Amino acid sequence: MQQNTEAGVAGSGARSSSSPVVGASAAPDPMRLYKSVDGYKAIMEWYESLEEKITVPFESLYVNTRFGRTHLLATGPTDAPPLFLISGVAGCAPLWRRQLESLSTDFRVYAMDIPGQPGRSDPNPPSFLNEDYSNWLLDVLDDLGIERAHFAGISAGAWIAMRFASLHPQRTRKVVMLGPTGISGARLPVKIWLGRVAQKWKNADVLQDDLTARSVSSKSPGGTFGTFDRQLARAMALCTRHYRVDRSLGIYNEATGKVNIWEGLRVLRKFFLPEKDAVLRQFAVPGLLVFGEHEVLYDPHAVGRKAQKLMGSIRVEVIAGAGHAAIYDRPEVVDPLVIEFLRA
Repeated sequence: MQQNTEAGVAGSGARSSSSPVVGASAAPDPMRLYKSVDGYKAIMEWYESLEEKITVPFESLYVNTRFGRTHLLATGPTDAPPLFLISGVAGCAPLWRRQLESLSTDFRVYAMDIPGQPGRSDPNPPSFLNEDYSNWLLDVLDDLGIERAHFAGISAGAWIAMRFASLHPQRTRKVVMLGPTGISGARLPVKIWLGRVAQKWKNADVLQDDLTARSVSSKSPGGTFGTFDRQLARAMALCTRHYRVDRSLGIYNEATGKVNIWEGLRVLRKFFLPEKDAVLRQFAVPGLLVFGEHEVLYDPHAVGRKAQKLMGSIRVEVIAGAGHAAIYDRPEVVDPLVIEFLRA
């Protein structure tokens, strides 16, 4: 097993550099995914500050994949069932800080920096248009010497986990899908983007303050809005300001210096249009679907019913007072559900 281990001290994020990093001499320049050096520093400073909030001992690991090195934050007993946490687009490992704490009693938890997304993994994004992400997860499991594992993903990360389980059920125990894309058609939140994000993208601090549950959640019948994780708001604001999402999604044409519109539309289809019913029927492992009641992309109850019709014995939970990122917004409710489901 080729991997680098750096110890993380609970609450400090401190690291030891005594172990060599595999493939470090050939590591690509992460700056290609950022708009400026200052932007890269701002995001990594935020990343490290969030690591310092983790209250349990953790390790910083690197494993080798066909997309370069993948970085993981790992905690929990090494002999416990493995559980991999997969972020959505522009997410990263320390956003799972509360899950690293609450899930590590029962599981060996690995929070992942996806290649080509913010964090410490190499800047080589897999493609959403083929089986790259499933092949990447296979490489991670193989390099860690893990035969089968649980997976939990949020948004596009949930689609990655769902797709991997459909293609490789023999490597999958159970899957938790949190506000997933790919099951049903989703609404493109144009009003939110034009009304809030696009107008304030030049100032991450102002945008962070403005990103609230009102920004990303639909209004409830009672006139209230769900909770919204402030660190997720900070990540969204910083990435909107400093991160090259076009390159991370593989839709930037280096030769012309422009976004490839056709490729961009194909990627958007993956995010906002459902997989074919035949693809969804391939899902045959135990699954848990978790939605926030204020989900902005689609009607969570309708999507849950569709999943139960097409995807076997899927369990569906709709969380009160939460939006698209229910496990970040209300970990005190969602984390026990995840633990109970995976342990059952």
